[in-house]
Amino acid sequence: MKTRITELLGIRYPIIQASMAWITDAGLAAAVSAAGGLGTIGPNSGYSKITRDVKETGERLREQIRKLRSITDRPFAVNFVVGAAGLDKEFSERCIEVGIEERVPVAVVSQGNPRVHTRRLKEAGMKVIHVCASVDHAKKAEEAGVDAVVASGTEGGGHSGFDQITTFCLTPQVAGAVKIPVISGGGVGDSRGLVAALALGAEGVYMGTRFIATRECPAHPNVKQAILDCADTCTMSIRHGSPSVSNSGNRGFTEARRGSVRIIINDKIREIMAKKGGKISWEDILPEMVMPDPESGISPTLAAFIYGDLDNYFMAAGQVSGLIRDVPSCRELIERIAGEADQVMDRLNLKFEREH
Repeated sequence: MKTRITELLGIRYPIIQASMAWITDAGLAAAVSAAGGLGTIGPNSGYSKITRDVKETGERLREQIRKLRSITDRPFAVNFVVGAAGLDKEFSERCIEVGIEERVPVAVVSQGNPRVHTRRLKEAGMKVIHVCASVDHAKKAEEAGVDAVVASGTEGGGHSGFDQITTFCLTPQVAGAVKIPVISGGGVGDSRGLVAALALGAEGVYMGTRFIATRECPAHPNVKQAILDCADTCTMSIRHGSPSVSNSGNRGFTEARRGSVRIIINDKIREIMAKKGGKISWEDILPEMVMPDPESGISPTLAAFIYGDLDNYFMAAGQVSGLIRDVPSCRELIERIAGEADQVMDRLNLKFEREH
């Protein structure tokens, strides 16, 4: 299965494992890469406690990169978040330095202006993929010199754009607006999603939630079971960072640091929705959280994904959760998607022949 993405990245299948904080560690990324996809090491992955030390953050990433290389010699990526001044810029800068020092082959850059890091990463020899949530974002990324873009639709888990553009609509618009390869993300988890993305003009797919429900993912069993239990209406997108807030966290694409996060609806969310008349924002959720003891080294995200506390905390996951019904190995999943894609294409060809 060859596309410009497989040729650009040196991978067998146009399947990229999306970055997710804490749970996309060296073991998961190596398993994806070894199976022919592109594994991605995410922020803070491989650890179960927060560090507020910039140097330690960098050394944690270095350890994960070296661990991955001890497992497989296949290409892989590291996710670099564009840091915002006063928030996480120092941490992001240190991770960039470590990535360059360790000669990471591919950078997946997210949550910010592509002009911030692209030249530096490319001069270090990396292929650069930028995650975008609108056509304008993708155009800016192409102008900045990135090698490919992810068209990230609102169906995806975790953070997405404020404009809430669906993958089905965003992908073809981005593919029509840029000349570089497009990767489709959000709501993709099987062979049908891969074929659909290719039909829309993408040359690869970016999958996060589907890889949580794999044997190699270090997410807590409660998290994997929550995904398996999902139906079609089990997730919702929560807006955060009102357009009226100040520009102190501006990341370059929007007027303020704002967007949405998609989460699985649990009893706690239903309780808050009942209080708020069915409409809630992230600002409504935060006061309802029982925040961990600051001395524990645990964040709400850690509490959910690593420790499995889904009664008090909220779990980000995509709409594709409703399609997931098993927990295979990464190799089994990737080979299944690639193999069944041929069957999907054969079925489409047969249907076309019958009708003509």
